[in-house]
Amino acid sequence: MPVSGPGGLEIASLQRRALAALIDAALFVPPVMLAGGGGVWLYMAWRRRRAGGDDDDFDFAERVPFRRLAEPRWQLAMWVATAPLDIALRNWCSPGARAMGLRRVDARTGGPVSVRCALIHKAVEAASRVLNQRAHRPFYRRLTERHDAIQADMREARRAHADDPEARERAVAEVQRRHDIRPWGCCAVGLLGLLPRYLPALWSPRNQTLPERVAGTIVVVERGR
Repeated sequence: MPVSGPGGLEIASLQRRALAALIDAALFVPPVMLAGGGGVWLYMAWRRRRAGGDDDDFDFAERVPFRRLAEPRWQLAMWVATAPLDIALRNWCSPGARAMGLRRVDARTGGPVSVRCALIHKAVEAASRVLNQRAHRPFYRRLTERHDAIQADMREARRAHADDPEARERAVAEVQRRHDIRPWGCCAVGLLGLLPRYLPALWSPRNQTLPERVAGTIVVVERGR
């Protein structure tokens, strides 16, 4: 049974919102991954050219400051840099939302989302991200230490078989097997960190996530849909 919101608007169901998110993911994730992968490939090609074709000792994760992006000051800098865009697009409907007839509105009036609501929403998301990082800091510290150990063994394996490509490949594979590398582990922890932000929608009478509840916004179905 549809739940009514302000002004008699119909609150969007979680199933409808999930379908909209899947449509957006299908449209936006592949291009972003292709662009990101292309950027990494170009960077690695540039590094290889500078190294004269020998990049065996090159560790992309060590040279590109991914770890710095998790620091609070960088998180704050990204929040400030992206806040104007989020405010400007606060009432924009994504392709998935358009296809499913959804839009985000003020929970009190049913009108457009205000700048205040957009800022609060973004602040709550940023705060939850920082808290999540702090809660998982021991895990990421162990992950970093393990990554450094793996890279050290990789470099040693490559140096030991510098003149034998086949033996070098076997040695690298042995290092990977010995360390039992599981790239999905880090992704799983990241997904678990999203649960406190979105799980409240399961028991909220208006299907609101934590940021939406604090900011005072809801997702509704366009009239006639």
